[in-house]
Order: sequence, then C-alpha cells, then structure tokens
Amino acid sequence: MNEVIAIIQRELRHEIRSRRSWLAILLYIGSTVYISYLGFQHTLDAETWNALFWILIVFIAMFASSGSFAGRDGEMLYIYTLVSPQKFILGRLLYNGIFLLAVSMIALIGYGFFVGFPISNFAVFIATLILSVWGISSLLTVSFAIASKGGGGFALMAIISFPLLVPLLITAQHLSQLCMQGSGTFGYGGNMAALFALDVIIGALCYLLFPYLWRD
Repeated sequence: MNEVIAIIQRELRHEIRSRRSWLAILLYIGSTVYISYLGFQHTLDAETWNALFWILIVFIAMFASSGSFAGRDGEMLYIYTLVSPQKFILGRLLYNGIFLLAVSMIALIGYGFFVGFPISNFAVFIATLILSVWGISSLLTVSFAIASKGGGGFALMAIISFPLLVPLLITAQHLSQLCMQGSGTFGYGGNMAALFALDVIIGALCYLLFPYLWRD
C-alpha cells in the first residue's frame, strides 16, 4: 500500500511541476461553459443540459488521461524496476480518478452557475457522477497505456475504449435524466447497479490485463 501511495504522490508532484495539463483542462472548462452561457442565455432545456454536461466530462477525462504515459518512456522504464505492475496501475487509477473527480466537480459548479442547474435529486446525481468518473477515468487510463505501447495514438485509444465507454455514458446520462425528473428511489436501482457493474468490469480488466502490457 505504501508503494501505491508513493505513486499517487509522485504523480501529484509531476502534475504540480508541469502545470500544463490542469491549466489546459481549466481553460477548456471555462471556455466551454462560457460559450454555452452565451449561446443559450439560461434557455437551456434539461435534455440539452444533460448531453452537454457529459460531453464536457468525456473531453475533460481525455485531457486528464492523455498525459499518463505519453512522452514519459524513460521515466516509466525506471518505475517499472521499482514496483509491481498491479501496484503501479492501481496507483495510476486512483490518482487519475481523484484528479478527474475534483476537476469534474469544478466543471459542475461552473456549469451550474452559468448555465443553470436543473437537478431535483442532487445526492443521486453526485453518486452517478462519482461512479461514472471512476469508470471513464479507468477505461481511458488503460486505453492510453495500450495505445502508447502500440503507437496508435488517439485512434487506437478510441477503438479500445469505445465498446465500454458508450454503455457507461448511456447509463450515466439516463441516470442523470432521472435525477432531473425527480423520480422516486425505485427508478434508480437498476441503472445504478448497471453503472457499478461496469465500473467493476473496467477496474478488473485494468488490474488483470496491465501486467501483460507491462512485460512488453
């Protein structure tokens, strides 16, 4: 566990030193929210609000995950000699998940402040956001790892992540739509269970498959 914490701390220090990725993410959030505000002027209906919000989250996740392995081959090779692949990928998944969740909360606050916040069930919406962010972050992290090894870039990443990313986003969007409608508790159970199952599947695949990628 100490090695996992050390990996998280190392990634945090790297992020603070570079500053480029999180500044780019904040710039993307600010520009997207402001353009949405200028375009809709508080006349945004709930369905469009929902769609735009999840598009924003997906692109934030791509920004946050794209720098995980790209351009750091020498640094990664050194780390490979110090820790096991399971601990390394666990540390990366935890860091990327926490980082993306923090940025997503900032995006939600800015988006709600400028564009509006048509959510009736806030607690379920936050739970949906947490589960969705974890799944998206985990999937894109391992997809970028595979793409960086294969030299395929964003094209290979999109092909790898598409089969699981689409059902995850559909489930998350449907759940957030229910939160806007103020559905009773019974309306959330099946979708929440499906979202949690997708997270478990994605996390298990990352944990089990990454050691084989590590050997290459």
